[in-house]
Amino acid sequence: MKKPIIKNLIICALSITCALLTIRLWFGNFLIHGLFPGEPLVAASPAHQRMAGGMVESARMTVNYDDGQNYQVVYSNLLHHEAWDISMRAISALIDEGSFYNSGTAAILSTNSIVIEYNFAMPTGFFREQFGQRPGFLSSVFGSFETLVIMPQNEIVEFFFVSDVDGNTSHAFALADFEIYKEFREYFESRTQIDEYGYVVDVVSEIFWRNPIGDNMIHATVRPFVLFFFPNPAVASDGVTINGVYTYKDSGRVVKFYPNNMVEYNALENTRPLGAISLASSLLAALDMLDRDAAAMSVLENPMNDVFLVGYSTGPEMGQWNFYFDYVVGGRPMALDDIDAGILSHAVEIRVINNTVVQYRRLMLNFFESAAEDGL
Repeated sequence: MKKPIIKNLIICALSITCALLTIRLWFGNFLIHGLFPGEPLVAASPAHQRMAGGMVESARMTVNYDDGQNYQVVYSNLLHHEAWDISMRAISALIDEGSFYNSGTAAILSTNSIVIEYNFAMPTGFFREQFGQRPGFLSSVFGSFETLVIMPQNEIVEFFFVSDVDGNTSHAFALADFEIYKEFREYFESRTQIDEYGYVVDVVSEIFWRNPIGDNMIHATVRPFVLFFFPNPAVASDGVTINGVYTYKDSGRVVKFYPNNMVEYNALENTRPLGAISLASSLLAALDMLDRDAAAMSVLENPMNDVFLVGYSTGPEMGQWNFYFDYVVGGRPMALDDIDAGILSHAVEIRVINNTVVQYRRLMLNFFESAAEDGL
């Protein structure tokens, strides 16, 4: 009699395991790290680490060539830029084997340098954790920074961490790694002209836009996109139309499409217990929501434009962080000055409370660049 019972228990356990693996496969990293109310943020999970890398990439990079008059400003696709790749490897080497030599007002040259700027104070402890294993290497000197300047010269690579909080103080570090120094020198010598990533362009072009779902939206075309915002699409409503607004919901969230091309997500409840409310963890949740939106756009076979973090604010509620992103088109950030964006001041606005995304708004338009003479 015991064997059938044991067998049934094993079958039951295997069934549950398969179900959990299927859910994880289908929803990827989204279930792991706190996109929705009540879900734990697991700091050690691979998903959290991946998004931590996303936080490090939420920057603007300027590459200065020659005398500093020839330069590139890169707002998106940083991972695909050779200068970014060399810089990240140089930072890792600095954390592992570099040295600190002074703090003060340093003479930072624009010639052959890479400038990485963040729209927030990057905590040194968090930053160090993404690159190396020497606890306290940066944080023993300073607590945060907004700008990092990397300069190869005199056969070493110099790093200047600039902190606005400390009165624009520059904290200088050095890396005596000739191989990395040589990589930088070879890169600068081979890239004396602005390439396709350049902010300055010679071709006069125009920006056009369209709603990727189409001008005549119907529930049948909207619904596949909407369901990516729900952890369990099966329980989402079929949708109703109220004053031209398409609305979908379940017990925990509601997603709306407005006639002015705006999509809005709102959490109906926030059940997560109060914990550490840091900029890092809040931004991770916001970036996770952008990932989910990008996955939703893939259903339409029309990927979302790259976005660039332009700023953030706090409050008014306790534990609230608000993040603002603009689209990047043709390698340049695009403001919404000439577009009727309704209540939006930026292309994407995300409100995070207690490490949970409680509101997400995005201008549902895709932008593309075309030569002026070609037209639309």
